[in-house]
Amino acid sequence: MSTFRLKGASGPVINQAFTLGERTVIGRADDCDLRLDQDGVAGRHAVIEHRDGGLLLTGLDAAHPVLLNGEAVQSAALGSGDEILLGTCRFVLQAPGLRPERVLTGEAVRPRRSNLPWLIVVALLAAAALSWQRGWLPF
Repeated sequence: MSTFRLKGASGPVINQAFTLGERTVIGRADDCDLRLDQDGVAGRHAVIEHRDGGLLLTGLDAAHPVLLNGEAVQSAALGSGDEILLGTCRFVLQAPGLRPERVLTGEAVRPRRSNLPWLIVVALLAAAALSWQRGWLPF
């Protein structure tokens, strides 16, 4: 099983890494797995659980919102690189192999086009310009 971590990105948790268990409760309370003694964080603020091969984030206190990638959520599936904001603490989820849905869109997986046709056009125009400059062309 992969190791999932929350990496502190701002606030008092910056540059700290927290390994997630099967069920990780986050908040100010003494019984929380990840304790955040900060303003704007509820006693039991949120929980992250392993579910069906993925991770599920659930807010536990309606008075204290959980922001996932800038949007308030009550419950949401998580993917690698997601940003979670709890009070003044911002975390980035490090989840190897757990890709978020937005990465799997057709736009993201569309094959990259080759630059070869443009290179051929530029080479032909350069050759024509050089030939005209040297007088090799009759016009």
